[in-house]
Amino acid sequence: MSKSSSSKVKYKGIPEAFTLDAAKKWAKPRVTEKRFKHIEGVAATGKEIAELAGEDEFLAELAGWLHDGCKEWKDKELVKAAQSYGMKLNDVEKENGHLLHGPVAAFVVRDELKIKHQDLLDAVSEHTLGKVGMTDLSKVVFLADCLEASRPRDFTDPIWNALKNNPSKKADLDAAMLVACDLSLEHLINSKRVIHIKTVEVRNYFLALVTKPDR
Repeated sequence: MSKSSSSKVKYKGIPEAFTLDAAKKWAKPRVTEKRFKHIEGVAATGKEIAELAGEDEFLAELAGWLHDGCKEWKDKELVKAAQSYGMKLNDVEKENGHLLHGPVAAFVVRDELKIKHQDLLDAVSEHTLGKVGMTDLSKVVFLADCLEASRPRDFTDPIWNALKNNPSKKADLDAAMLVACDLSLEHLINSKRVIHIKTVEVRNYFLALVTKPDR
């Protein structure tokens, strides 16, 4: 059963005094107004998806407020920060530091806000590239980032359709993840951008899940 996304709920690994309002106030001065509107949209969409999927609405909304806390750092800053946290970077990450804004944000959230809730930190870390074996909370936040209202409809509509096209009435997170990965790959290819190997691995992982005969 999903829990209420009320402003103050007790969770192991999250300081009791830390509320959704506190997360909002933490995020706002770190980004531009345009980025903050996106963050606000991701928080709301994460709560909506969590409700559809029977997941924890408070954690989904909280992760939405925190997920882009380092989005506007420069590439070199992100690479330097990632290395300072002990991350082993490949060449793609060293040359495209923006791909690291999720993992770096998770470390910053842990250190600045004293949040140690691992599923929440993973959801922040994995919201851009995803991960093989990611939790349902991570899927919710990844999808919320894709489905936030400013995204183009030709991108979001197929993902929403996959999410809601489930006879059981429960949101199909895995099917939506596959569509989101496919569309993201198509966009990267068409725009001649570098593709992180994890993007392909995550797409193949969800393809295998969705096409299992006994699913």
